[in-house]
Amino acid sequence: MAATPQYGTIFLKGVQTNRTYAVDVYISDVATAAVNFDSGSGASSGSDTFYIAPENVILTDFSVVTGLADTTKISINANGVQTGNRLRYANQLNTLNNRPQLSIPFRTGSKIAFSQEA
Repeated sequence: MAATPQYGTIFLKGVQTNRTYAVDVYISDVATAAVNFDSGSGASSGSDTFYIAPENVILTDFSVVTGLADTTKISINANGVQTGNRLRYANQLNTLNNRPQLSIPFRTGSKIAFSQEA
């Protein structure tokens, strides 16, 4: 199939401040490729492949635009190590009002990264 790049958003909740961090992501739809995070001027194929947690945070939501063709899920990494968490795009579509509630913690300074899987 032909790759169908899409955009999405992750939502993280600050543990100390209760602040919500909404970070745009760019998904190339290429197996084993990294997901790109907004590094200041929007998420794109050239933006950072990680997001650094500004405080202790909890990943509470991940939403993606429908239409990915070559990948079906992402694995979540912290500081280069897989956390053991995988999300299927089908459960995280931005059109679903009943996306699963997430509660994946990261410590201050953690380099959060996602990897696409077929």
